[in-house]
Amino acid sequence: KTNSIECTHVHDLEYDTRKKHILVTAEDESGIHIWDLRMPKVPIQELPGHAHWTWTVRCNPEYDGLILSAGTDSTVNLWLSSSSSEDGMVESPTKRFNPLLNTYTDYEDCVYSVAWSTREPWIFASLSYDGRVVVESVKPYLSKK
Repeated sequence: KTNSIECTHVHDLEYDTRKKHILVTAEDESGIHIWDLRMPKVPIQELPGHAHWTWTVRCNPEYDGLILSAGTDSTVNLWLSSSSSEDGMVESPTKRFNPLLNTYTDYEDCVYSVAWSTREPWIFASLSYDGRVVVESVKPYLSKK
């Protein structure tokens, strides 16, 4: 069976490797959508994204709910999506907390790519239009559990 998500101007998408039915999309006006592919009619969570286009998204391969997004507003945002339920589905889109953990503003131009480190799950690299690569840590922005 083939399902499709009806939306326009998707710039990037990423499967959440920790949740087999979850897909995250980066979009123009609507920012970031999190979809459960078992119910693709509406997103299960919407994140505001960026001041301009959200260009790319990446899910942390090791830590549940951590998402990076980069945009044409010269920023990288670190998000914590809603907590998971037992079956791996993200909970309802009701806003219970501010999902934006941090905004990285070390850029002078649009940011077009982000990548999580495969060795250290708290580290990511980003690439801006001017060719600048920035390596950052997300650890200071995560609460201690």
